[in-house]
Amino acid sequence: MFAAGINVAQSQSEPTPAYPAAEKHKPTTLADRIVLTHEANPSNSQSVTWRTDTTVKTAQAQIAKSAGGPGFKSSATTVLSTRDVQQTSSLGAATVFHTVRFTGLEPKTQYLYRLGDGTNWSEWYEFETAAATAEPFSFVYYGDAQNDIQEHWSRLVRKSFSDAPEAKLYVHAGDLVDTSNNDGQWGEWFKAAGWINGMKPSIAVPGNHEYSGTTLAPYWRTQFAFPDNGPTTGGTQAVLDALKGTVFYTDYQGVRFIALNSNVSAVASALRPEFLKIQRDWLEGVLQNNPNKWTVATFHHPMFSTAEGRNNPDQRASWLPIFEKYGVDLVLQGHDHSYGRGNMAQGTTTQTGTSIYVVSVSGPKMYEANDSNWTTNGAIAKKIGMNTQLFQVISIDGEKLVYKSKDATGKLYDDFTIDKPANGPKVITENLESTKPANVGGAVPNTLSLSLGTPGTLGTFVPGIGKSYEATTEVTVTSTAAEATLSVVDPSTNNPGKLVNGTFALAQPIEAAVNGAFAPVAGTPVALHAWAGPVSNDKLNLKFKQTIGANEALRTGSYSKPLTLTLSTTTP
Repeated sequence: MFAAGINVAQSQSEPTPAYPAAEKHKPTTLADRIVLTHEANPSNSQSVTWRTDTTVKTAQAQIAKSAGGPGFKSSATTVLSTRDVQQTSSLGAATVFHTVRFTGLEPKTQYLYRLGDGTNWSEWYEFETAAATAEPFSFVYYGDAQNDIQEHWSRLVRKSFSDAPEAKLYVHAGDLVDTSNNDGQWGEWFKAAGWINGMKPSIAVPGNHEYSGTTLAPYWRTQFAFPDNGPTTGGTQAVLDALKGTVFYTDYQGVRFIALNSNVSAVASALRPEFLKIQRDWLEGVLQNNPNKWTVATFHHPMFSTAEGRNNPDQRASWLPIFEKYGVDLVLQGHDHSYGRGNMAQGTTTQTGTSIYVVSVSGPKMYEANDSNWTTNGAIAKKIGMNTQLFQVISIDGEKLVYKSKDATGKLYDDFTIDKPANGPKVITENLESTKPANVGGAVPNTLSLSLGTPGTLGTFVPGIGKSYEATTEVTVTSTAAEATLSVVDPSTNNPGKLVNGTFALAQPIEAAVNGAFAPVAGTPVALHAWAGPVSNDKLNLKFKQTIGANEALRTGSYSKPLTLTLSTTTP
């Protein structure tokens, strides 16, 4: 007897259809998108959030102390969900996010839990409560995941877990996804981390991509159960509402983790100074009454940007003095899709009060990097890097903090230690092999250059015939700015925007265009073209169009109008 196999070759002209996103990310009766967070004291409580479809009416969890065999199940306690929020996803699925908070737990104890509805259950997940007092532990910090999450970010998460399996927490500095309400991207984020989210608690802050205008991602407050200990007074209710669920602190084994919201666009422009001030005042109170030896702050937009053309001066003016005054040990940030690490003082040894500021990226989207924003604002960048996916493992043991940044292969990228003796100054020791090399290079002066070729002519206007006449002039632009705009304006007071023959004007305005639709020239500037970065000798065709009506009266003579072309930038 024998078995025969038949190979069926698929035609290259008939690719496999894409698996529908609505099916790929559809909720079911079974629990998914499981994530641990802390709403209360990590030593005696634990919160967990998960997702199902709307058929689940009795969402619940079972919990028991961990054991070496299956006998623990007989002692498991059932806890009903404490929050059930129904939403319709961007893919059209009716979804419910459930949260349960386990309370009355014992410190430094391993527990097993599962999620379900009394009939259908997940597998058993395991977590460990924090110690009630300061004890050694490590945590992992990620910058932006954001793009191609399941494809590229998953690799980094798996590597960080295999590199630091004993890490107790995961800190995410914003831009977990690219589009705030895209259910498929959130599905990728949860699939990329997989069961790790159900075993290790997360601390996360929103980035600008968790917002659509002033609206926070609808999933944020439903899928992350964070402490409700942020600002509640001292400002406009609209600002306090915007901060809810995004600003909080958690104390874990001798470390105070502080989450801030740097997305000032979450409120109307008139409220943005208040948005920063409320957090500054709250931050100072949280730092004044901090019983922990170590302090870590996290938010999205950097104090000192590593990307050209980015800057956050209002945030820096509001928050930086507070970080320095109270000696916050680490400030962990994202947003710039590159790496930067430094502080406000030169040298490898610094005194108490100096904070270490870090910008990192964990996903595949990359930007160019430099230290100009650091040096301009009185800081020293000890390490600048780009084009590398990174995770950071930070270990704290008594008076010592050890920081290691590693790439997606696990190779060491940056590292330093902080010694913080009870009696004496804080000492930061660099690994000199990983620090920023001395700069070798030159400087580029600010340049905005605009030149015009031979002026075009619209030709001869023929009375009695409706027609549009066009002319083209070459424009050459050189700009070293981060962005630039070419605009046109008619500065005259005589029929602005219209060609004139003495006191006689054409009925229709002259129109202009560069690589796009024509727009009428007017007495106020009209933008024709924009550059998102530096250019050299960029040649464009500037087109003019004049429309003459068939019944339009034309006066003998020449029609003309001097127009002004301007090349400008807001970020020289």
